[in-house]
Amino acid sequence: MSAAPPDLVALGAHAPWLAAAREKVAAALTGGRLPHALLLNGLPGIGKAALAEYIARLVLCDRGGAAPCGECASCVLHAAGNHPDLKRVGLVEDKKQIMVEDVRALIAELTLKSYRGGRKVAIIDPADALNTSGANALLKTLEEPSGAALIMLTVARLDRLPATIASRCQRVAIAVPPTSVSLEWLRAIDPNIEWGWPLALAAGAPLAALGLASSGALELEREMAELPNQLARPDPDLVGLAESFKADFPGERLRWIENWVTERIRRGLAPAATGHTLPTAGLRSAARTRHIQALYAILDELRTAQAAMRGNANVTLLFERVLGMLAGELALVRAARPR
Repeated sequence: MSAAPPDLVALGAHAPWLAAAREKVAAALTGGRLPHALLLNGLPGIGKAALAEYIARLVLCDRGGAAPCGECASCVLHAAGNHPDLKRVGLVEDKKQIMVEDVRALIAELTLKSYRGGRKVAIIDPADALNTSGANALLKTLEEPSGAALIMLTVARLDRLPATIASRCQRVAIAVPPTSVSLEWLRAIDPNIEWGWPLALAAGAPLAALGLASSGALELEREMAELPNQLARPDPDLVGLAESFKADFPGERLRWIENWVTERIRRGLAPAATGHTLPTAGLRSAARTRHIQALYAILDELRTAQAAMRGNANVTLLFERVLGMLAGELALVRAARPR
């Protein structure tokens, strides 16, 4: 079962967790304080592209209100995907970077007069994929902005965007919404899906959770739930597991393990708060303390692996190390229990 993704502009207009950002930009526009560049920052799957498209329609709308009218010629052109004053730059095909040629073509467009006599708008999504030359070319435009142009950059990782670019944009941060808000929104799309676990794997980003469901990942939870049993075997196949985990949804699998370890720590530290059989049940105080400390070390390794995965790390080796640490710790726990 999968859920269909919503229209981007509709999402940008109605998603409750984007309301503060919408209001901030609308107030700046109607007050004549809209900057020349906006930096939309938030987790992957939080709705940055949707917000950018909504802002583009708002800024280009012929009626100039606090929300796009949806009826004027500009709104109709935007809805059809061919507004002449809106240009987009993103990743092409299997490219991992936005190339300088694309940025230069965008800049050339922004220097031209508006086709409809209003503003020109550019969306760079994701801007943290700009290569060095592309970032330098964009910086020159940000340093000498055109008064009739708005450039919007979406960024999931600010550390990958040069500080010189970030400092020349007005930042619009998109926070992770409360779980209850996200679940209500997701259930309205498809009430037949249990959204709790994909939302947890998506670090609370609703669109990322929706993407997981839409991409056939609904079996992932059941598969990963077997991992502790697999690691508890006398000689677990760490290499085989690592290879299979690398093949699909590696980031989500790491996050599942992180969530599992975090929950195990929580239950070990606060046994009175749960009615479940504790992972540390039967362990003496010193062994329990050592076990929780080891879990914290595994948690640190997981977060190191997640950061390394964003680069060119060997994903199989990352999984082998994490799974090996976890398997070793589970074996120590079994050996420490009184017989």
